[in-house]
Amino acid sequence: MKKLHRIVFLILALISVGLMAWAIVVGMQAPDSDKIADIVGLAYQYDENGEEKKDTLGNPIPVVTTEMGIEAMGTATINQMRKSDATIYGTTLEKIKNIETKIAEIEKQIASNDTKELKDAEAKVTQLTFKRRRTAAENAELEAAKKKVEELKNLPKTLEELKAKRTWNANATEAEKVIALADAEFATVQEQVKKSNEAIEAKKAVFDPAKKLIEDICKTANIKLAEVEGRTDYVATYEELVASRAVTAVQKRQLAGIKATITEYQKLANELKTAVDNETAFESNLPMLKDAIAQAELDQHAMKELGKVISYNIYWVYFLLVFAVVFVVVGFILNFFQNSGNGVVTLVSIVVVVAVCGAAYYIGQNHGWLDGTVLYVTNNVGQPLLDGAGQPIPFGLGTDPETRTVFEAKDYMIADITIWITYLACAGALLAALYSSLRGIFKS
Repeated sequence: MKKLHRIVFLILALISVGLMAWAIVVGMQAPDSDKIADIVGLAYQYDENGEEKKDTLGNPIPVVTTEMGIEAMGTATINQMRKSDATIYGTTLEKIKNIETKIAEIEKQIASNDTKELKDAEAKVTQLTFKRRRTAAENAELEAAKKKVEELKNLPKTLEELKAKRTWNANATEAEKVIALADAEFATVQEQVKKSNEAIEAKKAVFDPAKKLIEDICKTANIKLAEVEGRTDYVATYEELVASRAVTAVQKRQLAGIKATITEYQKLANELKTAVDNETAFESNLPMLKDAIAQAELDQHAMKELGKVISYNIYWVYFLLVFAVVFVVVGFILNFFQNSGNGVVTLVSIVVVVAVCGAAYYIGQNHGWLDGTVLYVTNNVGQPLLDGAGQPIPFGLGTDPETRTVFEAKDYMIADITIWITYLACAGALLAALYSSLRGIFKS
């Protein structure tokens, strides 16, 4: 029997150590505690878009099982990407949603074959066009109606342009869609840089003489070239030269001949600068975005694994508690029947148990739970937080005031008694172990 006991306890010990080691390893791989604390509340379920799931009445659907909680934890971890300002994830995702929403709206509009809106807009244009005298407000209304007519007539073309922007697979994950659109936008920007450089290079033979003329006149007139963002602004310089008294009439006639050339060059140079700035931004933001997504996916997996291992450890603790209680009760019953003649030991054991429970109850009732005392949520200085009605917020489960479960005084009483029974039992066990050790030393 002793050998069996040793084997059983060895197995229990090995399982306990294994679960604890697993929890430690998984915990080391999980995100930092500050990051975990920043995850949205896990009282409710979330969909793949990070929005709270709601029932038919519009109420949030609570997490009611461990599996739901673990899934919500994983979703909430990914949701950190949506609200992060460190990457372009949020802005790119918003573009995706706008594109998909607009495509759906236009397709629905085209499928309905409803021309009423177009006819009304055309009628408005006709009405205002043939009106002899129009107010400023009517002119604005006319322009808006013309724009509306053009927009409605170009719906098929707009739809195709939007579909061309949809560079992601319909079955792709959210992160895959974000990466696909970001890659496509980067490629577009790179193409803009290429085209701007080609446009400037194609007219180099025209632009260079015009720029040199302005630079030469600036030297003779002792006028400094205007600059914007660290580069020469030839249009601003041109305007300054034309208005300057230091420039001769002959030079001004020369300048008049290159106005269109300089304006065109400056426009292309500005477009190139914008495209290059966008390209530089993407070159840094795109790798950062991909790294952040990869890390978020790792964090999601780690969080779900952490939830599982914690769940297994909790269930194991439940099992050990039940096992311990059953072991003690069975041992007590067997000892009672095996030593039925020794009623004193049995009586003393019962008295000790009753005394421990009674002491725990006495301590618990002194904390005021029986008088209805409860604990409240406090701020960082220990003051109770108030709800919309100005009342202190009691501790509970959930965030919605309408649906959250509030801890009552009886809950605190039961928890308090249980904790103190544990404290007293541990203290008694330690004292018994100390007494046994000292007794053994003196006997030897």
